Amino acid sequence: MTDLGTWAFKNKNLVWFLVIVLLVGGLSSAYQMGKLEDPEIKVKTAMVVAARPGASATEMELEVTDPLEKAIRTIGDVKYVQSWSRNDVSILQVELYPTTKDADLEQCWDMLRRRVNDASSTLPDGVTVKVQDDFNLVYGMFYTLTGDGYSERELSDYANLIQRELTNIDGVGRVTVYGEKEEVVNIALLPEKMASLGVSPAEVIATLKGHNNIFYAGYYDNGDNRVRVTVADRFRTIDQIGQMIIQGHENDQLRLTDIADIESGFSEPIRNQLKYNGEKALGIAIAAASGTDITKVGKAVETRLEEISKSHLPIGIAYNKIFYQPERVTDALSSFFVNLIESIIIVLVILMLTMGFRSGVIIGVSLLTIVIGSFLFLGVFEGSMQRVSLATFILAMGMLVDNAIVIIDGILVDLSIGKPRKEALTTIGKKTAMPLLGATLIAILAFLPIFMSPDTAGVYIRDLFIVMAVSLLLSWILALTHVPLMASLWLKQPKSQESGQLYNGWIYRLLRSLLGFGLRHRLSMLICGITLIVGSIIGYGYLKQGFFPDMTYDQLYIEYKLPENINYTRVERDLSEIEAYLKSRDEVTDITTSLGGTPARYNLVRSIATPSLSYGELIVSFTSAKSIDENIVDIQNYLSTNYPDAYVKVKKYNIMYKKYPIEVQVLGPDPAVLNNLADQIRDIMEQSPEVCLITTDWDDKIPCYTVDYKQNLARRAGINREDISMSLLTATGGIPIGKFYEGRNENTIYLKCEEADGSPIDNLENVPIFSLLPNISGLLTEEMLLKIKSGVISREEVVEEVMKTTPLRELGSGVEIEWEYPVIPRHNGQRAQTIMCSPVYGIETEAAQQIIERKIEQMEFPDGYTIRWGGEKEASSQTLHYLFKSYPLCIVLIIAVLILLFKDYRKPMVILCCIPLLAVGIVGAMFISGKVFNFCAIVGALGLIGMLIKNCIVLMDEISAQLESGVEAHTALIESSCSRLRAVMMASLTTILGMIPLLSDDLFGSMAVTIMGGLLFSTLATLIYLPIFYALFFKIRIKK
Repeated sequence: MTDLGTWAFKNKNLVWFLVIVLLVGGLSSAYQMGKLEDPEIKVKTAMVVAARPGASATEMELEVTDPLEKAIRTIGDVKYVQSWSRNDVSILQVELYPTTKDADLEQCWDMLRRRVNDASSTLPDGVTVKVQDDFNLVYGMFYTLTGDGYSERELSDYANLIQRELTNIDGVGRVTVYGEKEEVVNIALLPEKMASLGVSPAEVIATLKGHNNIFYAGYYDNGDNRVRVTVADRFRTIDQIGQMIIQGHENDQLRLTDIADIESGFSEPIRNQLKYNGEKALGIAIAAASGTDITKVGKAVETRLEEISKSHLPIGIAYNKIFYQPERVTDALSSFFVNLIESIIIVLVILMLTMGFRSGVIIGVSLLTIVIGSFLFLGVFEGSMQRVSLATFILAMGMLVDNAIVIIDGILVDLSIGKPRKEALTTIGKKTAMPLLGATLIAILAFLPIFMSPDTAGVYIRDLFIVMAVSLLLSWILALTHVPLMASLWLKQPKSQESGQLYNGWIYRLLRSLLGFGLRHRLSMLICGITLIVGSIIGYGYLKQGFFPDMTYDQLYIEYKLPENINYTRVERDLSEIEAYLKSRDEVTDITTSLGGTPARYNLVRSIATPSLSYGELIVSFTSAKSIDENIVDIQNYLSTNYPDAYVKVKKYNIMYKKYPIEVQVLGPDPAVLNNLADQIRDIMEQSPEVCLITTDWDDKIPCYTVDYKQNLARRAGINREDISMSLLTATGGIPIGKFYEGRNENTIYLKCEEADGSPIDNLENVPIFSLLPNISGLLTEEMLLKIKSGVISREEVVEEVMKTTPLRELGSGVEIEWEYPVIPRHNGQRAQTIMCSPVYGIETEAAQQIIERKIEQMEFPDGYTIRWGGEKEASSQTLHYLFKSYPLCIVLIIAVLILLFKDYRKPMVILCCIPLLAVGIVGAMFISGKVFNFCAIVGALGLIGMLIKNCIVLMDEISAQLESGVEAHTALIESSCSRLRAVMMASLTTILGMIPLLSDDLFGSMAVTIMGGLLFSTLATLIYLPIFYALFFKIRIKK
C-alpha cells in the first residue's frame, strides 16, 4: 500500500488545499442542507375508505369489505389488511412489508388504486371508494385561526385566503385547512301545513330539482359571433329558494315558504370541529416540501403570515401557533451543537492533559476538520441535519480521534527514542495504516445492520451509520496525511529516552503485575471472566426494558373515545368539561380541542386516530416539559375517574408508531366466541395491577330501529322500500337534493320533515311516507276512470290522490328494536377482536407485557381461534428481527477483515473471545444509571463490538510486531499491552467522556450509557484478557 504520510509531505500544498476545501465546503453544506427535527420516514401504510349510506356493519363487511380485502391482498407487497366495517362505511388499513423499497412505494400505491378500482365494479350500487396514501407528509407548522365575533363562513374565507397565499411560498409542499363545517340550507317541511294545502314532498323535490339543475340550451349564431344560451332562475340566494312556486300548484301560487321553514346552517352530525382555548377555530397545517430546510421555510411562512395579518386580516382574526417545528428544530439543533462543542472540549482537555498541549491541539484541529468536512459529504449524498445525524458525531467523538491518537502517540515515541524527525513523522503511519484501516472498517461494519434494517425504527436512525461511515473513513485519511503535516509544524522534540524508560510509570508497573499474574493463573482468570459474563446474562433479565423512549416536549395530547353509538354532542360536551378542568391548572397554557379525529399529522412522533364521531382529542401545551412529568399522573387519574365509560389516554410524543403499547388480538370466525375470549383476556388485564386503560375495538351490540312494513299495503299505496327509506331520511337527517352557491361558498340543500315548532318528529311511526314517482295505479281502475270522465272528481282531487302521503303506521306493524354490532374488525380477511391496555405510570411496557402474556398464554383457545400480539411487542420484535437478520453478514465481513489483516485464523479468534466481556460493563452501567435498555441501547451494544475490536487490533498488531522483532513471547505479551496502554486508554476515555453531554438526552441517553459502561470495562479487561487468550491459543509457556 502507498505510504500516505510520505505522499502527504511530497504534496503538502495539495493536502492543505483539500483541507481548506473540506472546511469551507463543509460549512457551506451545513448551512444549505435540509434541517429537520427527525429524519424523513416513508410511511408504508395506506387507507381505503368505502361508503354506502344505509348499510349495516354486517352488510358492509360481507358486501364491501370482503371483496375489497380479497382484491388488495393479491398485491405481493401487502403484509396485512386491517379493516373496520361500520354502519355506512368501511375503513381498510393497508400495510406494506417493511422491505418494500421507498422508490417502489408510488408503484405499490398505483397498484392498490387499480385493484380497488377493479373491485369497485363488483360492489353494490351506491358504494363510493377512496384511497388515501398521503401519510408521508408531516405538517410541521400547525396553526389555529380564531375570530371573535366572526361567523363560520367569514373565518373559513380568511383561512382559505391564508391557504392560497402560503401555498405559493417556495419550499411549502402542502397547506390544508381543518375544521371547516359543511354549509347547508335546511328546508324543513311542515306536515300539517302540507296536508291542509294538499302538497306532497315529491312535488317539493321535483320543484327544487327542476329549478336548480343546469340545463343545456345550446349556442346561438349571431353573425360572426357564437353566443351561449342559458335559462335563468337558478338559485342565487336563500330567499329565492323560499319564493319558488311549487310545481302543480301554479294556480294557487303556493310558495315553498308556505309549507316549509328555510334556514341556513351546518350539516349534522358535525364530523370535525376545532376549538382553541374554548373559542371556535380552524386549523391551518403547512407541510414543507421534501428535502427543504424547514427553518428557512418556517421563516418564510411567518413573514408571509405577518404580511397577510397586516394587509388582509381585520381586528379580531388571529392566528396561533400550536406546533411549530422550525422553532423546535432550531432549539434541538442548537442544543446538539452545544453538546457537540462540549464533547469536543472534553476530548481536547483529556488529550492535552494526557498527551501534552500541542498534541491535543493537533488532534483537536483534526477532529474539527473531520466534523466539518463530513457535512460536505452528507450534502453531496442529500443528507439532512437532524437529531440523529448530530448525535452521531457526539457518539463517534472518541472514535474520530482514535486514529489520530495512535499516530501522534507513535510519533512521540519515535521522537523520544531518537529517530530522525522526518522518519519519526512517517514511520508510525507506514506501520499502522492497514491495521488502522481494518479497525476503522470494522467499527463501521458494526453499525451496518442499522443501515440494512428496513423497518421504521431502523430507517429512523439510519443516518447514524451514514454519518459514522463518512466521518470514520475521513478520520483515517486525515490521520495518515493531515496529522503528520501538523505534527511537523507544531510538535516539539520531546526529551530523548531509552526505550526501556518509556513505559516505567506506576500505572505501567501495575499493568505488568496484573498481566504477569493473569498469564500465570490463566485458568483462574478464565473462570473469573466466565463468572462475570454469566452474572451479567442473569442480571440482564432484571434490567428495565423498553422500545423507544418518550420525547421531551412541553406539549402532550389526550385521546378521548366513546362507544360508536354515542352522539357526537356527548363527546363535544365532555371535551369542553375536560378543557375547563385543564385550564384550571396553573401549568397548562393553551388547549386545542379537536372533535372527530386528529387535525393533522403535525408531528412524526405521534399516533393518528381513525376518524369517528365518537372520538375527540386535546392538544395541551404546558409551561415546561418538567411540569408535564410532574402532573401527568394526576391528570390521567382525574380523567379516568371522572369519565369511566370513555377511553381517555394522556399521551406523550413517542416514535412508537402503534396506537396502544400493549395489544392482543383474537382471531376466529364466530363473534360470540371472540367476545367470550376477549372478555377473559379483559378480565386478566383488569386483575393485573401493572396495566390500566383497558379497551377493545369491538363494541357491544347497539339498538337499531327496524321498520316492519307490509308489502301488500305499501304496494296498494304505490310505495316501495326505497320510498319508505327516503321518507324516513327526511325525518332523521334530511335528503340532499342539490347545491347552490352564494358567491364562492357551496351550500348543500337538505329536505327535512319536522314538527310545527321546529323539533324533530317525536315518533317515527308518524313520518309521512311518499312516493318519488306519481302513484297512477289508483287512476287505472274502471270506477276512477268513469269519475274522471263524468267530472265527478275534480282536478285537485286527482292530484291529491296521485301525490298523497301515508303515515308509516298505516303501512305495517310499526318500528321494532333490533340489536347489531356497530363495528366488525378483521385482520387479513378473518374476524378479529383486539384488546388494548397501557402499563401504569412507572412500569415499563415490556415488564407489564410479560406479566399479562404469561397469564393469557395459559388460556385454552378453541380450534380455529388464535391470538397475535401487537402494540410495542410487535413493533420491537419486527425491529429486532430485521436488525439481527443482517448481523451474520456483518460478523462474516468483520472476520474476513481480521483474517485479511493478520493472515491467520487464530488471531481473529483471540479477538472475538474478548467480545463477551462487553456484557459485564453494559449490564453494570445500566443498573447503576437506572436507564431503560431499549432499542437505542441495543444499537449502542452493536456499535461497541466494533469499538472493542478496534482496540484489540491495535494491541494485537503490537504483539505481532514485537514477536516478529524477536522479543520473547512472554515479554511481548506484557510489553505490548504497556506500549499500547496510552493509545488504547486515550481512545476509550475520549469516547466515554465525550458522551457525557448525551446522558440527559431522551433518545440517545441509554445508548450513551451502554457505550460508556461497556467500553470502560471491556477496555480494561481487554488489556489483560487478550494476552491471556493469545497465550492459550498459541500455547505460549509462561515463566513462573
